[in-house]
Amino acid sequence: MRKTSKQFEKAIHNHLSDIQNIRITPTFRQLQRWQSERLFDTHRELYQQPKFQPAMRFFSEELYGTEHFMQRNNELIKALPLMCRTMPAQILRIVENAALLQRVSLQLDAQLLTHLPAGISIEHLTLQQWVQAYAQCDNRPQRQQQLDLIESIGNDLAAIIHIPMITALLNWAEKPAKLAGYGEIHHFVITGFRAFKRLKNPQDFLQPVISKERQLSGQWFAQASSSSLRAR
Repeated sequence: MRKTSKQFEKAIHNHLSDIQNIRITPTFRQLQRWQSERLFDTHRELYQQPKFQPAMRFFSEELYGTEHFMQRNNELIKALPLMCRTMPAQILRIVENAALLQRVSLQLDAQLLTHLPAGISIEHLTLQQWVQAYAQCDNRPQRQQQLDLIESIGNDLAAIIHIPMITALLNWAEKPAKLAGYGEIHHFVITGFRAFKRLKNPQDFLQPVISKERQLSGQWFAQASSSSLRAR
């Protein structure tokens, strides 16, 4: 059953309201930058291929990064009714999932911070320490949801690149979106759209990234479970 504009508006607003309750400290931002760099390091071989670089930057800077999301969320709160009345459902679905992903990711990051070694500086954080904190959170379902949302956003972007109406609308709407107060939202969508448009087959990027992240997540939780059993 297709969602109405009002249903999209309510869902997005609820996610944004939850995000506003999360306190973003300098340490929080440092952790997110560290995790963004971890993503690049993990998929460096893929990133070294020029055709995948825009998609990887979109994933790291727009989905995982912190630079734009606060301004984007502030714009969304103000312009949400107008945007939901004027944008097609395919775009609103991407925005809704992006808002939910941001909420889930921030909640996961807040929890992970509480499991890092006391007094540690993020700039000196090692991968081993981060993995240990990741696993100690014991939140496998939420981590699975995070990856499912990233995959869904990627699949939705891959689906709209072949719709001529969407291409024309996104190219036309850049200036009106700024005037209407949601230029950052438009920037987010069109950045992802253009990154995936460059790929002959977006699944050549999506599947290796998502599969590797799921594999690593499973390994990290399994290692923690094994260590716990040995300690008993």
